[in-house]
Amino acid sequence: MSLAYLISAHTDAPQLKRLIEALHPDAEFFIHIDKKVDIEGFKGIIREERVHFIEKRTDIRWGTYRQVEYQMALLEAAVKHPKHFDHIFTLSGLDYPLWNNKKISQWLEEQGKREVLQGYNMNTPRLNEQQRQLYTQYRPLLNLLGNRWDGKLSIALRKLLTGLGIRRKLHLTVDGKEWNLYKGSSWWCISEELARYVVDTYKAHPEIRRYFLHSFGPDECLIQTIAFNSTKWASRCMLSQGDYPGLDALTPLHYIVYKPVIRVMTAKDFPELMGSGRMFARKFQSGVSDEVIEMLNRVRG
Repeated sequence: MSLAYLISAHTDAPQLKRLIEALHPDAEFFIHIDKKVDIEGFKGIIREERVHFIEKRTDIRWGTYRQVEYQMALLEAAVKHPKHFDHIFTLSGLDYPLWNNKKISQWLEEQGKREVLQGYNMNTPRLNEQQRQLYTQYRPLLNLLGNRWDGKLSIALRKLLTGLGIRRKLHLTVDGKEWNLYKGSSWWCISEELARYVVDTYKAHPEIRRYFLHSFGPDECLIQTIAFNSTKWASRCMLSQGDYPGLDALTPLHYIVYKPVIRVMTAKDFPELMGSGRMFARKFQSGVSDEVIEMLNRVRG
């Protein structure tokens, strides 16, 4: 089985190194380092040939289209690599596996052709009001005055547009067909075939890019929207139905405590981590999470 891990990181090079060393020794790793960060601090301690720091780097702003840019750069790097990958994972540099590599491989074998990509159709009257407001607001992505002032101006424009009643639709038109908006999480595992379909579709249809450019959290929607609006791929992905299930339920592989902010895991979280049933967890920080990682390593073997 051939695996690729696509990892986004912006801090804590030692933790990223520890993550890579914990995963499959024959896997390939494609790493995006936030453009705001000095990449040499990562390259200086991570020197394995199977680790590829991608050259196309993005100045990331959370919740904006900038995150789609790094996602697509990572996907394109993986599908252009000479090696064929059976499965492609996305991870954060602050993740860590809860399962050992043998268990991960066995689980993947059991999935057959299923894509571990979960999505929820947002174009539904069952969507709760908070999510409806988030995903129908225009959030202008500006590149005029620098991140700080562009962010402030974007917020002001968002409020103005909302006050004027100007809203985004929860569907888009692609090649003359209506597509519904789907939401999931940024963390998933898909086949190279689906990854290639996503990259090719994204590049061939500028209307997809236009729709997501000024939206909220497009990194949690764009790939799901492409996959679930394809008859072939939708049947292989994981559709959530009913009322909006929340981000935790749309993140099938990761254990993350989101509220009030994403929790940094420590030794006291070990029982929860072991009881989560998830393959990975986030987030772990050097100097804070060292003890719990040692505990995990003893269990993982």
